[in-house]
Amino acid sequence: MVKEIIVLRETGILLFHYSVSGTRRLDELVAAFLSAVSSFAQEVSQDIITVMSFAKNKLVWVRKGDLYFIALVSEEDSGEIHRVILQDLAEQFVSTYYSDLRRELPNSKKFRPFADVVEVTLQKFDGIPGLARRYKTVLLPVQDLNMLKRVLSEVEVNRDILRGGMVTSDGYVAVSNLRAYELEAVLDFLPEVRDRVAMKEHSSLEKGSAFLLMQIPKKGVSAFVVKLGMSEKTYLDLVNPFTSLLQLTSFEKARKFEPDKVEGPISFYDFDVVETAVSEEDIRRETKMSLTSFSESIQSGSLRLINAIDTTSTVVEVIEASGLIREQADEVLAQLIAKGVVRISKLFPVMEDRDERFVAYLEVIGIKKRDFDIVESIWKYCNGSLSLREISERSDIPAQRILEVLRALGNHVKW
Repeated sequence: MVKEIIVLRETGILLFHYSVSGTRRLDELVAAFLSAVSSFAQEVSQDIITVMSFAKNKLVWVRKGDLYFIALVSEEDSGEIHRVILQDLAEQFVSTYYSDLRRELPNSKKFRPFADVVEVTLQKFDGIPGLARRYKTVLLPVQDLNMLKRVLSEVEVNRDILRGGMVTSDGYVAVSNLRAYELEAVLDFLPEVRDRVAMKEHSSLEKGSAFLLMQIPKKGVSAFVVKLGMSEKTYLDLVNPFTSLLQLTSFEKARKFEPDKVEGPISFYDFDVVETAVSEEDIRRETKMSLTSFSESIQSGSLRLINAIDTTSTVVEVIEASGLIREQADEVLAQLIAKGVVRISKLFPVMEDRDERFVAYLEVIGIKKRDFDIVESIWKYCNGSLSLREISERSDIPAQRILEVLRALGNHVKW
């Protein structure tokens, strides 16, 4: 479920905040979010929507212009479904407040009424994220989905029609008020439905009820749990508003989603540098306060991580020193960034001019031929305008090897 939604300028200015419970957990994660996005600006296109995990929650976001639309959702929720929701909200927000957004410092109070739009939009998608956790799901355009859900509810008002739904021919759930075990039974029946209309009894149903299954040409199967005792024509007349609407509904623009998609959380780039933003004493104090809910092993690993931070300590080096698994260490870093006690920065190496003095220095330290070849390959890139990552990409040399060689050159390389 959606817990919070914010609209954030890429500069870090918060324009809008919506919370289901009144909490403001997202406020604490904004700094970590911006740092991670900046760290991965080259790896993840700024226009691509992605996911960042935090403990039992995750952030899902979409970027539109210089705005980030970010949702805090449950860890098990479908990130893809919530991306669609955020895209819908982004379109509405920008179109509604276009003139206000053109100002450099807009008045955030003007955006408060957007909470009503958020609630209406979430209601339109009600139940879909839950279905997507377990079943293949087809997501119709919002207007079509809302209409189907409304008509389905109206049909279910009849006391002989208990619950209903619709599944595509290839097993994707389009809309459903069926209980989980009923939906699973319908999916099992799907290959067997050959006739236009079929009544199927099932052990999972209460006595005196059965499934009414109807073929919707070129779309799938409409399924209802009905009370037995009436004629087939009577059942068809009762559910006709829903089945007729299904026949008129186009599935061409519907998007299909698979359940249990593993969405790898963002982790920080191995060869960016971790820097302290406050004194070591302040970092230790903030770490103990921020990580009180974590296990003792994670807290001790966090202190080892802090102790490993030096002027050019890379992410991978401090993580290795912590002894924590990668996911744990990334979250610790994110928490510390969110508190403003550490920051992630890129490494920009600057190499001295190639003169006789430097060549003589290379001879003195006895640099290996393979290391010298690396120096020759990257020399032109080490002018302070390219990061270690960019140099690695342009030279096709692993960042770790470049870092090893440059560190061996000592004071002849500035960072």
